Amino acid sequence: MQINEIPEFVNREKELKEFKALLSGRPNLVYFVYGPINSGKTALLMKVFEELPENYCVFYINFRGLEGGYAKLMRAFFRLGDESLWKKIKGKASIIAGAIEYVEKVARKFNTKIELPGEVIRLLSVGGEDPEKIDVFDYLEGLMRRLKETGKTPVLIIDEMQVIKDELNATGKPVLSRLFNFLVRLTKETHLCHCLCATSDCLFIEDIYNNARLEGRARYILVDDLSKEEAFKVYEEFGFENKELIWEYIGGKFGDMIRLYEDKKRGLSEEESLNEMLKSEKRRLEWIRLKKLRKRSDGKEIWEFLLNFRDSLEIEKAGAEEDFEKLLFWIEENVLFYNPLDGTVRPQTRLLYKVLTSI
Repeated sequence: MQINEIPEFVNREKELKEFKALLSGRPNLVYFVYGPINSGKTALLMKVFEELPENYCVFYINFRGLEGGYAKLMRAFFRLGDESLWKKIKGKASIIAGAIEYVEKVARKFNTKIELPGEVIRLLSVGGEDPEKIDVFDYLEGLMRRLKETGKTPVLIIDEMQVIKDELNATGKPVLSRLFNFLVRLTKETHLCHCLCATSDCLFIEDIYNNARLEGRARYILVDDLSKEEAFKVYEEFGFENKELIWEYIGGKFGDMIRLYEDKKRGLSEEESLNEMLKSEKRRLEWIRLKKLRKRSDGKEIWEFLLNFRDSLEIEKAGAEEDFEKLLFWIEENVLFYNPLDGTVRPQTRLLYKVLTSI
């Protein structure tokens, strides 16, 4: 049995070229990077950032696991940095100006958070030097402006942004409303920073697009599963043998390819592994039906709505508008994927579709 190494990166030349092109010019739009689960969104973005010129300064902020309101939003953006360097800087200027100078000195090409001393983080959390004027978004705009003035090209990426969709900040206004107003200001209004928002919750970003007045200010970019031709090339890199059978079960889902690869390392045949993966998805659906739908008055109708996909891998959202709540339930359970560009809905994986056709 042949077992190769996991490919470091799936070849997505078209997507790489598109991202590099949009990051090469002046920031004008907020970009929503979306796609089904495990389609490779984050891996693609990381590859893009790796190949950007050295003058780019990327801030990658992941909201996964964030709970609470405005104060915890700050924890997603900032982390404690080197106090000794801060002591050398803070006496030369105001606290906010000094903090911006500090970030300039410690910022790398790629940052998972913005490093700041604890003193500055505490000041920002209560309003900074002037509670009426300074908050986290004011500070970030000043930071991006200064980075731009010193020859840097700032890029801000917010991942898993749907986590804060129900959170409120200290003033009672929705965090997301302020956040997207801020992103529009950084791009369309001031052209200071490229802004990308990545998520697999596509009904959420459509809601944001329509309700946050983003028409003409934002654009969708789909990172989908691989096509059959592309997938077969990756199968070859993994050392997979029965390509047609694998495509029937998992298609171009890179995350499922890794699962198959790991099972083969354990000594399972490709067929055994695929059947185990199928059983796992079947158990997941059964658990949702028994644990989440059994006690709901509309549980039977929600389940029967999902069974519509036994006859078609993809349906138009327009045809399911009267069943919107049912559609929303399955999207939130990561069972269905909604594509806002063409208005279609489909199972998140070919495994799920195969399970449905067997019920």
